[in-house]
Amino acid sequence: MALDVEYQGLPKDTTNQVNAFLNYLKAQGYSHVITYGSGSWFKYGRINRSSLVDHRIWVAAYGVTEPGIANANAWQFTDNYRGLKVDASYDYDGSLSGSAATTKKAKPAYWSTNGLYEVIADHINVYGKIALDKAHQRRIHFTKGSTIYGKAVKYGKVYRIKTDVGYISANKDYVKLVRKSGDQ
Repeated sequence: MALDVEYQGLPKDTTNQVNAFLNYLKAQGYSHVITYGSGSWFKYGRINRSSLVDHRIWVAAYGVTEPGIANANAWQFTDNYRGLKVDASYDYDGSLSGSAATTKKAKPAYWSTNGLYEVIADHINVYGKIALDKAHQRRIHFTKGSTIYGKAVKYGKVYRIKTDVGYISANKDYVKLVRKSGDQ
């Protein structure tokens, strides 16, 4: 059972309200619960994960290459998967499917090759810094079908693509390699 917490009229610190509802769900026999909310609500303490009666969280964060919250159980990364106007999420540990004990953590795959890339997502944001955080998001983006030459740059355990106008994600769900550098 997922608790969807995103109503803007909730208090600035809504953890107590979330816990009250989680406790109610558990009292009704729902032992497998998860709290869904915007990455910013978890990041800035509107929902304090460490104080939740159940620490499983499902983070919504679009236009980025990772949920931005350490050890999130699930990540909703788009509301327009492959242009179909449907939500899509990674269920890292089975918290959404209910198979947490048997499901291995699914991780996005990244390109690590220099070359020509084509955007396969609806759009992809461009960032001024390699971290791809909201504070450095540029006013430009590439739309589906755009082609961009870029250099793959390692950033921690993942890759980014450095273009002439900034950095983009190297996530294989967002871009595909059309041609490696040096290929004719």
